[in-house]
Amino acid sequence: HPETLRARHGRCVNLGRLGRWEEALSESREVAVLREQVLGPDHPDTLVSLREVAVGLGWLGSWADALTEYRRVATARERVLGPDHPDTLASRNDEAHCLEQLGRGAEAVALYRRVAALREQRAAAAR
Repeated sequence: HPETLRARHGRCVNLGRLGRWEEALSESREVAVLREQVLGPDHPDTLVSLREVAVGLGWLGSWADALTEYRRVATARERVLGPDHPDTLASRNDEAHCLEQLGRGAEAVALYRRVAALREQRAAAAR
């Protein structure tokens, strides 16, 4: 049930806050798979769970795998919400942070700049 999965996701987050990243990652992966089956691959809750998988991978030092997951989330959010939606921009920021961790500074800076430009365009349009 979606509410059970929401509670399990909360458990993943709390396991991470306790520094129990192996458990958090395992649970996050399971919740992400179930949410994808129940809610669909592009549902916001599914994408939040996939992001939690990426967070766990990062904390465990698996930055290359984390980048794959961060990009998966960012690509889905861009497709569903648009390139300048706040959730998409947050995902691209996560991706840039991951690139930094991988020593790919030039790519990270380019992505941070792209995110900043899109945020500025969005803010200007709202004025």
